[in-house]
Amino acid sequence: MSQGRTPSPDFDGTRYERPNKNWICGNTCDGCPCRIGPSPSGECRATTECKPQLVTPPGETKGTWKCTRPKDWGGPCPNGPLPDGTCCKSVPKCKPVRSLRSRRGLVTRAFVIACIALLLIGLGGSLRESFVNPAPLSDSHSSLEFARLAARQADLPAKEAGQGCIACHEGMNAPFTTLAADAVSSAKSGLAFAKLPTPHPKDFSRMDASCVACHTEHSFHQPNVARDTSCSVCHIEHRGSGPLTPVTSQHCASCHSDADQMRLAAEKSATLPASLFAKLSAPGVVLHPAGRPPGGYTQLISSFAKDHPEFQVIREKQTDKNTLKFNHALHLSGDTIPTLGGKALDCASCHQPDASGAFMQRVTFEKNCRACHSLNIDETTPGLELPHGDPVFARAFLRSLPTQYADHAKRTLGMANQREIDAYVKEKITGMRERTLSGENLERSVFFADAATGDATIIAGRQGLARARFAGCAYCHEVTPQGNAAPVVTPPQTPDRWMQHSSFNHAKHTAMSCTSCHGAHFSSSTADIIMPKRQSCVSCHSPQNRAGDSCMTCHTYHNPEPAGHAAVLEAILAK
Repeated sequence: MSQGRTPSPDFDGTRYERPNKNWICGNTCDGCPCRIGPSPSGECRATTECKPQLVTPPGETKGTWKCTRPKDWGGPCPNGPLPDGTCCKSVPKCKPVRSLRSRRGLVTRAFVIACIALLLIGLGGSLRESFVNPAPLSDSHSSLEFARLAARQADLPAKEAGQGCIACHEGMNAPFTTLAADAVSSAKSGLAFAKLPTPHPKDFSRMDASCVACHTEHSFHQPNVARDTSCSVCHIEHRGSGPLTPVTSQHCASCHSDADQMRLAAEKSATLPASLFAKLSAPGVVLHPAGRPPGGYTQLISSFAKDHPEFQVIREKQTDKNTLKFNHALHLSGDTIPTLGGKALDCASCHQPDASGAFMQRVTFEKNCRACHSLNIDETTPGLELPHGDPVFARAFLRSLPTQYADHAKRTLGMANQREIDAYVKEKITGMRERTLSGENLERSVFFADAATGDATIIAGRQGLARARFAGCAYCHEVTPQGNAAPVVTPPQTPDRWMQHSSFNHAKHTAMSCTSCHGAHFSSSTADIIMPKRQSCVSCHSPQNRAGDSCMTCHTYHNPEPAGHAAVLEAILAK
């Protein structure tokens, strides 16, 4: 520090001195930096404390040198300038130091250079794959079978296409310049400040195209989604070996609990034809025609137990359109219902699980009804039963009764004498006419007798089995006359699946009784849809109970793309 100059009492050594400069005076730490400061290249430019000024009064030829030291430097010095006009207070040279701004800049540039060098080394050579790999892949994407499939998809040898990152990341082997350009492009679209805090999922990318190349049936959700979601949002890889990280309910809720997403989906639904939302099923499987709500399935849902809507068939009080006349309550608790194998009827008497155990087999007359319901139109002739399933065959049977009685006499009764057979046939036909007056009346009573006119009382059957008397086709079926032709019997259409958009596995619920979920004892009409309410499921499937309540327990995300979907979207975009 120069002689005679002391720091100001309120001097702050941490303050910026000329913050826009790269160099500061070396005396700054002593609180007395020179006013001129270092040069841009960092050289000290200090000479004297001031530059004296020559003052020449009016009328004089010689002037006086005046000190120009500023007030904050102590003001004019007592001795003043030297006779030759130089300042008497010389400033010793210092060693300028870099400013904080300059030091920050050096550190930043060094860090950037180091990062670029590291990227060049890591991405520019054989170390690229191990350098960018964040963690091991799951077993599904690191097996030899996956390598074979990936190679076949890329039409390359397995050692070139099936191993490593290139199987999913097609740009993995691209030059460094291409990778840099892709990174810059991604930063512009994905790292915008406005997008960083938002919870919305990522859009489809080139990597997703690699996913759907193998998973062809996993590229579609619903036609009205506001925005397709990247596969990597729900299916998270690089979490170590073992199974792929399971999808969670939070992934579903990221869209289904978002009011904006659901509003956009509902608006999009209004512009799309209903055919695009038709639920596809396995061949032969009958779906209950639930109908799609006007705005689609866009209600806000955060969890099953909290705010999942009531099941649609219950919420909309839908009915079963099956024309078969059936009464569950009567069969399960009626006093007139015979036993089966010595046991009263229960749900398992008719409803048996399929081979998988997940669903129930379809109920049929031959397998589930014939044991109790007789088709014998002549009680005096056991074993002679009306054919079931085709009204044309049934009418042909009735019109060929003499032949049917004759065949019955030969096969069942063992008659061989034709005269004896003819007498037997005559006796049976006479008795039938006495009961029905004519063949026309017989056909009418067989086809059109119903609960009001038919008699379905219990009769003794073969081997002691009690059976319901045949009352007429209309007792159970919808029968429509067709003039002189055979009447039309509407085939029963019992749905195999009542809830199109959910899956259920009966095999996982065998510890529960059927009636704990299905109130069949209280149903007296075919129109009743005996499905459980949501609260019945919540009693087990909730966070407070052991049963899982994940969305994936009952729903699947992926669906096959409906036919014509692409053409419809193109037509909409063309408008």
